[in-house]
Amino acid sequence: MIAKILILITLVFFLAGDSSAKVFLTKGKALELAFPEAEEIEKRHVFLNERQARNVSEIARTETDSRLYTFYIAKSDGKETGYVVIDTHKLRTMTETVMFVINPDGTLRHAEILAFFEPTDYMPSGKWINLFLGKTKLDGMKVGKAIPNVTGATITTSSFSRATRRVLTVYRVMFGVPADS
Repeated sequence: MIAKILILITLVFFLAGDSSAKVFLTKGKALELAFPEAEEIEKRHVFLNERQARNVSEIARTETDSRLYTFYIAKSDGKETGYVVIDTHKLRTMTETVMFVINPDGTLRHAEILAFFEPTDYMPSGKWINLFLGKTKLDGMKVGKAIPNVTGATITTSSFSRATRRVLTVYRVMFGVPADS
């Protein structure tokens, strides 16, 4: 009987997963953070055709995991003032979800980890994430080159860099921002 209880406790422990995995912000709260002054937020689904997906992969120098992206577009006084893409991607065995806020000129305004399901020891700091702000997909965003590596979080930081390059490139391809700006 005691053996069965120990097995049950062990199973519950392993099935529960890492207790450090966290959801930091919901989508609604994240959009409020991204666009506190917006009069309207429009949700727009964009679908990359095969040519666009290849173009994104070539420019961003990373695979395009999905061809469907959802953009949240902030508007004030009838003008588009910013864009959000919420991207979920796999790290080691689990995922992270990141909100990318993009300026109309294609530069990264803000990035925020909304959920992180790996041990939080592997999560990059806000200071490291801020190294990407103001960059475009043409700027150096490769970890170990223009962006320093984080010891013990190589997979996470490389994945974050790829996701940033991919999202900024999807924005440029779908919204017509010139690649050389």
